[in-house]
Amino acid sequence: MSEEEIPVAAEGRSPDEGDGAAQATTPGLRARRPSVPPAQGRWAVIISVAVVVVGIAIIAALDPVSSSNPAPTPTDAVPVAPAGAVSSSAFCAAGAGTAAATTIYLTNSTAKVVTGTMTTIGPAASGAAVPTVHTPVAVPAHGTAAINPATGLPAGNNASSFVFAGGGVVVTQVVSGPNGWSTAPCASVTSGSWSFAGGSTTTGDTLTLTLFNPTATGAVVSISFLTTTGVVTPQAYQGLVVPAGSMVEENVGDFVQAQAAIATSVTALSGSLVSTEFQQWSSGANGGLSLRLGSPALSEVWRFAQTTNTAKATIDFYLANPATTPVDATATFGLSSGSVLPRHIVLPPLSLTVFTASGTAGLPQQVPFATTFSATAPIVVGRSVQAAAGASPPVWGASSGTVSVGRHWLVPAPGTATAPGTANAAVNSLAVADPGQGPAAVTITPLGATRPIAMVTLAPGHLVVLDGKNLGTLATVVVTSSEPVNVEEDNGPSGAAGIVSSTGFQLTG
Repeated sequence: MSEEEIPVAAEGRSPDEGDGAAQATTPGLRARRPSVPPAQGRWAVIISVAVVVVGIAIIAALDPVSSSNPAPTPTDAVPVAPAGAVSSSAFCAAGAGTAAATTIYLTNSTAKVVTGTMTTIGPAASGAAVPTVHTPVAVPAHGTAAINPATGLPAGNNASSFVFAGGGVVVTQVVSGPNGWSTAPCASVTSGSWSFAGGSTTTGDTLTLTLFNPTATGAVVSISFLTTTGVVTPQAYQGLVVPAGSMVEENVGDFVQAQAAIATSVTALSGSLVSTEFQQWSSGANGGLSLRLGSPALSEVWRFAQTTNTAKATIDFYLANPATTPVDATATFGLSSGSVLPRHIVLPPLSLTVFTASGTAGLPQQVPFATTFSATAPIVVGRSVQAAAGASPPVWGASSGTVSVGRHWLVPAPGTATAPGTANAAVNSLAVADPGQGPAAVTITPLGATRPIAMVTLAPGHLVVLDGKNLGTLATVVVTSSEPVNVEEDNGPSGAAGIVSSTGFQLTG
């Protein structure tokens, strides 16, 4: 048994709550921008050739698409238990090994202390027991606790599960190393399927897939990949066993070699688990890294609240179609003002299509825009951003799209004043996008505060961006809206907007 010291920073009091809040409501808002049986997973179809479209698939300007389509049922892996819940859980797996340090942040949206237990496991030697540490945790009311999950464990990968005596707590993790830093939510559910769009195993790039089974029952999974040369179903990844209370890490490049674009599908033949991908991209001043939680289900709608085409940067959206029939997708864009024609993209069967937003004529430059991908069948979507040559590191990062929209969001900062996610970590901006058909009255308030720092009415199909200087360096905020919206936070330091981004947690109850 090992008990960890947990530095705690209370988040939730605006430093200038007593004055200046009203003045910040408008100035802060600005338009910134195999001999085994065939695998049974969704992508487990072996073919000799798969079509992958690089750049813009088949794009044509269309009449604006009506935004009256009903919002999909949320399928992100991070539902938040209501404050009055008897108990709740969270599961974190970084897969960063010794390439980056991991910090886990527990943020309490409620007005009372929430206690719980963290169980962390480390790498086990062959035939040896899984190293395990149990740690009591307490998350202050409207506050954040920072935890180093590696304490008491051997060097290498680790994975943590949390059980809280109550609801309203969200969990995030930040990885930081010589190549850069990234932030991702921890799952609050286990699932029998996980999907990722985007990844690379070209020279200098390493992609690690982590399978974490926090349950009491063993899981058996099959893993498939879509690449630029076809569908890959490695024999070693069919019927892969993940014992109860353990984790398995796989170097994707062992079987999917020299591929610049990869989509991953994990399907449990029995049991359930949590899956993440850790990407190291190049190295040093020319590198970056990303940590992404997989999506537990495919969806017909994917959203990104904030993307910015900066000079000489490259922004790619990865659209994976695991179906054996073509899928039509439409990209629609929201700005702070004005409009942009949608783009039509045809996704061939069993394909990974790369839509390069930075090379698309007619899309905004130097100002942020929201992007929604709507498809005629379920797909999965991710995004990567590469900064211009010579930009401040990290120069690359990736993130997953989201499905959920809601009226009440908690957006944690990437760290606390006493335990930042990386040196000089800060919130650069927060975007709120209204994908619906009615205006949204939006209020942004520091967690635990009573006076908002911004209030705005957002036109349907548009977004608003709050500058980080109005939010506070590492302030957790609550976004409330009269209509369903989606949110995205951009963090620094980074070489360009979108390299280190994160999304909020939809609150209920």
